[in-house]
Amino acid sequence: MRSRITIAVSGICIAILLQTTILEYITINNIKPNLMLIFIVSIALLRGNIEGAVTGFFGGLMQDIVSGKVIGFYALLGMYLGLVVGSLNKRIYRDNVFVALFFSFCASVAYETLVYLLGIFLKGHTDFLYSFTNKIIPEALYNTAVTIILFYIVVRLDRRFNRTKKSLRKY
Repeated sequence: MRSRITIAVSGICIAILLQTTILEYITINNIKPNLMLIFIVSIALLRGNIEGAVTGFFGGLMQDIVSGKVIGFYALLGMYLGLVVGSLNKRIYRDNVFVALFFSFCASVAYETLVYLLGIFLKGHTDFLYSFTNKIIPEALYNTAVTIILFYIVVRLDRRFNRTKKSLRKY
């Protein structure tokens, strides 16, 4: 249990660190992938709704702290995202990368739409169609492409952890 928490905290810290430093320079049309969202979806698919919700909450809280905007908004979005995606993991083949790609795309569209709707209330932007076609969908596609790499890493870590845990039970 302790090593699983260590892996999740390390993953959150690495995702936030990469997202705020290196990915600032790897943008396409001023759009960068959301590594925290991809990490939350990956953990929720592999470990279930409770771990997905907890990872989503703390990952979102880290995003709130780093972004310096409203504290708690990304935490709640991440928690609900991890809860919804994680509640579906028992009904699907969760190690399949195509399942992760589908959920990453759908979660990105829902997540960014909610972030945009909050922006409407706070800033008064009203051109939803432009933002949907030029910001939300391209970011969802970019997240989906990055999911292939990140999901592979998370699956390998999860398998290694489960293999180590099973070998410790023998002794």
